Amino acid sequence: MADSHESPEVDGAALRALHTEAALLAPLAKDLVVARGEDRVRFLNGVVTGNVAGTPVGGGTHALLLTPKAHILAEMRIFVRASDLLLFVAAGEGARAAEALARYAVMDDFTAEAAPAMQALAVLGPAAADRLEAAGLPAASLAERPPWSHLEAGPIWLARVKHLGVDGFWVAGASGDLGRLAETLAGTGLPRLTPATAEAARVAAGEPLWGREITDEYFPMEIGLGDAIDYKKGCFLGQEPIVRIRDRGHTNWRLARLELPAGSPVQPGDRVETDEKPKAGKLTSVASAGASGAAALGVVHVSVPAGARVRIAGGHGVAEGIVRDVSGPT
Repeated sequence: MADSHESPEVDGAALRALHTEAALLAPLAKDLVVARGEDRVRFLNGVVTGNVAGTPVGGGTHALLLTPKAHILAEMRIFVRASDLLLFVAAGEGARAAEALARYAVMDDFTAEAAPAMQALAVLGPAAADRLEAAGLPAASLAERPPWSHLEAGPIWLARVKHLGVDGFWVAGASGDLGRLAETLAGTGLPRLTPATAEAARVAAGEPLWGREITDEYFPMEIGLGDAIDYKKGCFLGQEPIVRIRDRGHTNWRLARLELPAGSPVQPGDRVETDEKPKAGKLTSVASAGASGAAALGVVHVSVPAGARVRIAGGHGVAEGIVRDVSGPT
């Protein structure tokens, strides 16, 4: 992402609507993968960190596919359907995630295929269910169910989610059906989040993104992905180092938000420094926060407390920031 001087402007009205009413995010930057086969639940439960076997039909779980050394190969939401599993992975990662899963299915009745014909969008905010109901989708029936519950309504699939820091829904289907739905929703006056506005909301919510915060440099717990690990469900790839870190009770890094003055000359990759710890971390994402300044996500050493003032140093100069902790996704 470019530095703050070149960042597109955030749509303040759409950002307020996200938190007070509802907003449309289309397309949703996710690839979809469909897993099939008689062994699909048992196999996935044995390789990913999430409890797939303990998730009922109509439910979903957060999970990671790790290497034996606990580096992240894929981050996913797995939705259990009656005849298959629907996986949401990072945009551009569908084929690679499917291949990585299939590589471990040597003697299992399991297949995983990217589904490029399926597209997704999101309607997010307190009034998201009402907006989808007005468009003819039974979102209200999901509103009282646990997060990541889902259903099918004809050719449209929808799930109750938390995304960009608010409750709402992911909607998936064929591109034509999704395009018509997006037009219908936009025609009712539902504001549409620009990429810059969605990025500002993501950074403010402290949600890690593939390729930014989610890389092979850090363990899942260090970048806000601890909720994707179920320690009680049994074996998974990378379990030994993950459990060793848990039992040690200490990690070196944590995901944090950083508040920055408006116009700060910073960009992802810039160093986080303090007098006590010159190598205190680095920025991973930078977004405009409107007139109030800029905001960033970074991986910060655990010795740097929330509220600490830090220096951000890079090729564009030095800026000051304040560390604010985040709780990670739910």
